[in-house]
Amino acid sequence: MKKVRWGIAGCGRIAHTFAKAIANVECAELVAVASRTEKKSAEFAAEYGISNVFVGYEGMAAFEGIDAVYVATPPYVHSSVSKIFLNAKKHVMCEKSICLNAAQAMELSECAEKNGVFLMEAMWMKFLPAIREAKAIADNGILGEIKNISADFSALIPGERSGINVFLNERGGGALLDLGVYGVNFVNLIMGGAPEIIHATADLWEGIDVHTGILMKYQNGVIANIGCSLEVMRPRSAYIYGTKGYLHIPNFYGATQAHLTLWDGEEKQMDLPRKGNGFEEEIEESCRCILSGKRQSEIHPMSDTIAVLRQMDEIRRQIGMRYPVAGEVE
Repeated sequence: MKKVRWGIAGCGRIAHTFAKAIANVECAELVAVASRTEKKSAEFAAEYGISNVFVGYEGMAAFEGIDAVYVATPPYVHSSVSKIFLNAKKHVMCEKSICLNAAQAMELSECAEKNGVFLMEAMWMKFLPAIREAKAIADNGILGEIKNISADFSALIPGERSGINVFLNERGGGALLDLGVYGVNFVNLIMGGAPEIIHATADLWEGIDVHTGILMKYQNGVIANIGCSLEVMRPRSAYIYGTKGYLHIPNFYGATQAHLTLWDGEEKQMDLPRKGNGFEEEIEESCRCILSGKRQSEIHPMSDTIAVLRQMDEIRRQIGMRYPVAGEVE
């Protein structure tokens, strides 16, 4: 089997998750790693048996021994790092959120198109069997007419906040970009498009949202409520409510189960395991697209990514949150 040769840009926690997952994917092999720090690159390479180690991203971009790169850097440099590889005609899968705003994502998409390479945001949730099944159930009318969707992804992060990326505006921090992006993606997936109306409110701290509530209304009357927080732990659940019953997806962002309840008394517990830690499915999709010459994924095209970021731009506008590092001004 022909394999896609991957490099990883960045050596943080999420890069380790990717490295562990790629070992389980037949159509992929991890052959290179790069970071801005020599020590981190060397330690990461030693842990995963990677033979090609680079300090700085330009060297790996010029390396002919890789076909694709997983960008695992902090969000505020996703755009600039991804462009280095796209302009070197390397395929890119970039960790969510792929950019700080829709304008950056549009530029990145244009860059990929110009260079004739594949580009996808690593929104692993959309590739999981449980989420695919939830979409099918919603579309097939099993729940009747959909009336309400809810999705909540919150985390309690106690202690000192200084120096932690998620609490730093200049590093693309905030609950919305880090956690709320899953809820917005989930609602967009189930509804198949963007809402007609968005209402948002948030508690801000040092220029980032630490607790955000979002209401979305669709033209057909569906109302969605999305929550995200860095200050409170709530069940990370999603629900789809219809006129015939509802579907509950526990831990929806990395789902392995779904529970169906219908008003006629039928109940069904569905166990839909991931292949590993959950990154395998998105890596397989990227490889499938790359090996077949596709520039985007049908499951998660860049148009979906840009649509979600436009909604998040509007949410941030309403709550008064801007990213000056991305050129946003009052």
